[in-house]
Amino acid sequence: MSSVSLKTIIEKMKLENLTPEIDVKKIRITQPDINRPALQLAGYFEHFEASRLQVIGFVEYTYMESFPQDKKEDMYREFLSFDIPGVVFCRELAPDPTFIKIAVEEKVPVFITKKSTSAFMAEIIRWLNVKLAPCISIHGVLVDVYGVGVLITGESGIGKVGDSHRAYQERTPSCVR
Repeated sequence: MSSVSLKTIIEKMKLENLTPEIDVKKIRITQPDINRPALQLAGYFEHFEASRLQVIGFVEYTYMESFPQDKKEDMYREFLSFDIPGVVFCRELAPDPTFIKIAVEEKVPVFITKKSTSAFMAEIIRWLNVKLAPCISIHGVLVDVYGVGVLITGESGIGKVGDSHRAYQERTPSCVR
């Protein structure tokens, strides 16, 4: 299965790490989707995709800020108890110290970006789709025969180059050889 290191995402998206004490080198992202955890912050975890990068925008941020401190702590603890690869706060919205404290305890890295939520989401999804796209490798040689491409494929080392040379000789007039 394809994956991208969180360290690569941090560099590519120019994210500021708010939890440098958490080692991100071994964290890998395996799917190109992200999650905006509005429902999870409201307490609904039945279909929570915790393996995705979590993105906090203005709506989630203002919702989180509307709660009293004791409720915030419970909400943050429940949300961050999952195996989340990282949380990104957009629009330079700084998480409160309680969120950071619990994130460090739960070993969930937290980041901040200047980008708007929509712009960040579009960029990260597009980039992850390219990086995590399915890919196969085949061995082959391509021969141009009278302007038509002929692709000869097969296992490595079985003589495709010789086959392509014979195909060229058989289809090329003797005066051109």
